[in-house]
Amino acid sequence: MGRMKTIWGEDCMEFKPERWISKSGEIKNEPSYKSPIFNAGPRTCLGKNMALSQLKIVATTIIYHYHIQLV
Repeated sequence: MGRMKTIWGEDCMEFKPERWISKSGEIKNEPSYKSPIFNAGPRTCLGKNMALSQLKIVATTIIYHYHIQLV
């Protein structure tokens, strides 16, 4: 379903991030049921919790070991 022409159009095989950006420059939200690959409804991506944990660990390590300054 992630590459079906009936859902995504004739250019379904091309990488086009702009398909999720509206003409006014805002992000277009597609319904979560449009592509069940990412799960829909109350379910979420299986790796989401692990990715968030890794993000927290990396951010904490950077903050602990380095003095960060805005330039």
